[in-house]
Amino acid sequence: MALQLSIIFLPFLMGVSLFFPSFEWKKVLVILYIFVLMILSLLLFFITSEHFSYSFSSHWHSFFIFLDFVLLAYFFYVGMRKKQMLIVALALLQFLLFGFVLSLENLLIGADILLDRSILFMYLLINIVGGTIIIFALKYIESEAFSQRKKDAFIASLFLFIGVMNFIVSVNSIELFFLLFEVTTLLSYLLIRYRGDTLSITNALRALWMNQIGGVAILLALVCSLAVYKTLSFDILLAQSGTFFMFALIFLALAAFVKAASLPFEKWLLGAMVAPTPVSAILHSATMVKIAPFLMLKLSGGMNDFISLVFVLLGTFVFFAASLLALSKDYFKEILGLSTIALLALMMALASLGTPRAIEAVLFLMLFHAISKALLFMQAGILEKTFALKYVQDIDGLINYSPKLVFFILLGFASLTLPPFGAFIGKFMAIESIAAMIKLQPLYAFALIFTALGSIFLTLLYFKVVTKLFALDVDAKKEKVQLSKYYTIPSWFLVFLLFVGVVFTLASGTLSPLEILLPLVILVLIPLSFFLFIFPKAQRVREYHCGEKESVELGMYSFDIKERYTYYFYALVFLGFALAFLGVLL
Repeated sequence: MALQLSIIFLPFLMGVSLFFPSFEWKKVLVILYIFVLMILSLLLFFITSEHFSYSFSSHWHSFFIFLDFVLLAYFFYVGMRKKQMLIVALALLQFLLFGFVLSLENLLIGADILLDRSILFMYLLINIVGGTIIIFALKYIESEAFSQRKKDAFIASLFLFIGVMNFIVSVNSIELFFLLFEVTTLLSYLLIRYRGDTLSITNALRALWMNQIGGVAILLALVCSLAVYKTLSFDILLAQSGTFFMFALIFLALAAFVKAASLPFEKWLLGAMVAPTPVSAILHSATMVKIAPFLMLKLSGGMNDFISLVFVLLGTFVFFAASLLALSKDYFKEILGLSTIALLALMMALASLGTPRAIEAVLFLMLFHAISKALLFMQAGILEKTFALKYVQDIDGLINYSPKLVFFILLGFASLTLPPFGAFIGKFMAIESIAAMIKLQPLYAFALIFTALGSIFLTLLYFKVVTKLFALDVDAKKEKVQLSKYYTIPSWFLVFLLFVGVVFTLASGTLSPLEILLPLVILVLIPLSFFLFIFPKAQRVREYHCGEKESVELGMYSFDIKERYTYYFYALVFLGFALAFLGVLL
C-alpha cells in the first residue's frame, strides 16, 4: 500500500522541499527526485498485478472539503480584485452547488482510490515525460529575471502539477475529482501569470474562468449522482442507468472538453503560451489536458449508442477544425497548441467509441503524443531563449547554427504525423475503429471523413514547417551554437523513447518490418540529400548580373481563416452538446 500511495504524495513533498534555501545543490536534488518518480512509476507498472483500493478517513475528507472552500474563496477573491465579474459569478455558483452537494446523502460509499492497469499506464506517462520536462526547466528558468525564490517556486509548481495529476487519475470519488480539477485550474492560473505582465495576467484570468465552467459541470454531475443514485463514486455511478445518469455523464464530458481546451474553449490553452515554455510543455504533454481523454475513457462504459455517437462526431469534428486552424498559423507555439487540441479531441472521440481497438488507439495516442509534444515544446523554448525566434517564418538558416535543434524539431513533427511512429499508428487505428462502426450506424461516416481530413491537415502542417527548416541561408555564418546539456539530454531521452515506441510497434505486429523501416530510411535520406547535394549548389547570383547577390526569401504556404468561420465551428460544438441533452430527454 505504501508504494501505491507514495507515487501520489511524494511529488507534493518534493515540491515543498524546494522552498528551503539552505540546499546548494538544488539541481542535483531535482534530478534525483525525477529519477525516484520514474523508478516508482516503472515499479508500480511491472509489479502491481491486481487492483488496489484505498479510502481516506473522515478527518481527511473534512480536510478535502475545507480545501474546496478555500479554493473557491480564492477564485472569488481574484475575481473581485481584478474586477472580473464572470469569475466572481462562477465562484459563487460553485459555492452554492458545492454546499448543496454536501447537504445530500451519500449512502452508497465506494473506495476513494482505485488503481488498475490504465492508471498505472498514466503514472508512466506523467512521471517519465513530466519529469523530463522539469529537468529541461532547470536551465530554462535560470535566464528569467526573477529572484531565486520565485524560480524555485516555479520548479516546485511543476512537481505539484505531477502530484495532482498522479492523484486525479487515481481517484474514484467524484468529489475528490472536483477538488483536484480545481487545483489544476489554480496551478494553471498561477503559472500562466508567472511573468506578471498585462498579457500574462489577462490570459491567466481567461484560463481561470473557462476552467471554472468545467468545475460547475462536475458539480452538476455530482448533484445528479447524489440526488438520484446516492453516491459520490465513479464506479457505483457508472453501474446505474436512466435519465439523470446520462445527464451526469454529459456534464462530466463537458468538463473534459473544457479541460482539453476543445473548441470553443481553446483560447485558455493558447493563451498559456505567454508563460515560460516548460509550462506549455507540461500542460500539453504529460499533465492536465490528459485528464480529458482519461475521463472520457472512464465514462465510455456508461454511454449508450446515441451519446457515444454524438461525442464521436463532436470529437472528430474538433479534430478536423483545430487541425485546419493550426495549418493557418505561423506562431510556432500556437501551431503546437492547436495540434494538441486537435489530437486531444480525437482521443476523446475514440474513448467515447469505447471498442477495444478504439481504446487501444487512445492509449497509443496519449503516450506518443505526450512524448512528441514534450520534445517539440522544449525546442520551442530553445528557439525563444537561444535564438529569439517565435515564428516559423523566421527560422531560415537555423540549420547553419544548430543542426541538432533542427533535427529535434524535424523528428518531433515527423513522430506526430508519419509512420512508423506511435502517433501515426494511433491515427491509423482510429480510422480503422471508426470505419468498422459505419455498418452499424451510417452517421459514423462523417466521423471518418473528419478524422481523415484532420490527419491530412496535420501531415501538411509537418511539411509546412519542414519547408522552412530546410531553407538554408547561404549568407549565414557557420558558427554553431552550443546548447546546454539540460536542453540536449532531455531531448535525446525523448528521442530514445520515440524509437523504443517504434521497436514496440514492430514487436506488436501492428506494422510489418518493411512498413516501419522504409519510412525511417526516407526520413533520414531526404534531409541528408538536401544537405549533401542541393544546399552546396545553391546560387543567389542571376545569370546576367555582375556577381551581385540576389535577395531571396523562401516563403511557406499559408492561408487565413476568417474569424466568422471559427464562430461557426463553435456553434456546431454547442449544437452537439444541445443534441446530447435533447437526446436524453427524448
